[in-house]
Amino acid sequence: MRREKHVFLAAIAAAALTLPALALAQYGSGYFGLSIGPSKAKHWCGSDLPSGAALAACDPRGKGWKMFAGYRINRFIGFEGSFIDFDKASLTATSGGASTTVTARATALSAAAVGIIPVGNLEVFGKVGIAKVKAQSHEASLAGTTFKLGKNDNEAHVGLGLNYRLTSEWDVRAEFERIRDSRIDFLSLGLQYRY
Repeated sequence: MRREKHVFLAAIAAAALTLPALALAQYGSGYFGLSIGPSKAKHWCGSDLPSGAALAACDPRGKGWKMFAGYRINRFIGFEGSFIDFDKASLTATSGGASTTVTARATALSAAAVGIIPVGNLEVFGKVGIAKVKAQSHEASLAGTTFKLGKNDNEAHVGLGLNYRLTSEWDVRAEFERIRDSRIDFLSLGLQYRY
């Protein structure tokens, strides 16, 4: 995942440097930004534990962040790529008198189509795409059984949000996103730069 993350970050940086030429087209424009906010990995607390183990405690909440870049074909349609770090989630499992705590950091690389409805300085947008999700713990041992929790899979990624235009280049962006099968929710607030 580390290599994939570096490749994706390099792609975002390359897009940020090369898309200004495309932005000179009559309707097109590019953008990039950062946002932060609370995340919740609901599926994590229902993960499959080894046979005979019971869930003692679970904390699916984290403080996530996101880096994104996109290109708008016109005022209503665009495409966006993002890297999202949902932070860590942890759970404690018991079996007999033994217990262990397992932690995993969830991340996603996403590509999505974006639909936009402009209303003055405000824009409502929705997006639908696919995310490569990785949320896997290190090996843990419980009552003589070694196991891992989490997943590494492609999943549906949806979002709904608002952009408020502060200047001709800067927007404030608020967004709710969900990674569908993993049931990871992310509510974020950030800044977006248009060029």
